[in-house]
Amino acid sequence: MRTHRSFLAAVILSLAAAGWAFEARAEISVETNYAGEYVRTVVVTSATVRSLRIWSVQRTLSTSNVLNPGGDLNGDLWPTIAENPFDSNHPWAVWSRFGGAGYDLAWGRWLPGGWTAPVEVQPGGGADDGDDLDPRIAFGPLGQPYLAWWRDEGGTGRVYFSLHVDGEWTAGTPVSDAGIDSRYPSITILADGRIRVEFDTPDGRVIRFVFVPVPNSITDDIDPITPKGYVPPVTAR
Repeated sequence: MRTHRSFLAAVILSLAAAGWAFEARAEISVETNYAGEYVRTVVVTSATVRSLRIWSVQRTLSTSNVLNPGGDLNGDLWPTIAENPFDSNHPWAVWSRFGGAGYDLAWGRWLPGGWTAPVEVQPGGGADDGDDLDPRIAFGPLGQPYLAWWRDEGGTGRVYFSLHVDGEWTAGTPVSDAGIDSRYPSITILADGRIRVEFDTPDGRVIRFVFVPVPNSITDDIDPITPKGYVPPVTAR
């Protein structure tokens, strides 16, 4: 069970009338109350295997309430969305954004008045770096955002970790070993504050712990440390 408050928004599967039952519709948006305060994040979708629609705007809302409305045209993948309990439960979102030749991670967060514009998690990344996929976000004991994902490096996956400081994400730190196909991470903040990253390998699920020093700013040369020792692989359930 993850300790951070994960995406608790309602998911509505549109059961359309027979006349357009096979038309894919989707939207990821925020609902606010009459005072403009955040209430919940809503995902509306009737996507199909052949027509995967995630981001298209379907309801009459302020455009500032809709996350990444051009994502379907761009080819962006599903986001991971988590509410920050130390920020009035406002949601943060991270997803694989198609850049024309490959996928790099993009992120946005809800601020009073709307979503921030999508920004690259790792600026300067490109197709040569490999696709960045399946991001997972969690929040530390004081609301510190942490991120894990895997990168396709020439057909071999490798898991990376980053933390958010002063409005930016730190450079990705490898969590898994080079040359061992590692994919589909999850990230959990334990009661004692340790950061546990789990991921799949050919030998089963692996668990590693990441230590993060307490910096004053992102310019303090933050370098998260992954201990060399780790829990031996276990059979994935």
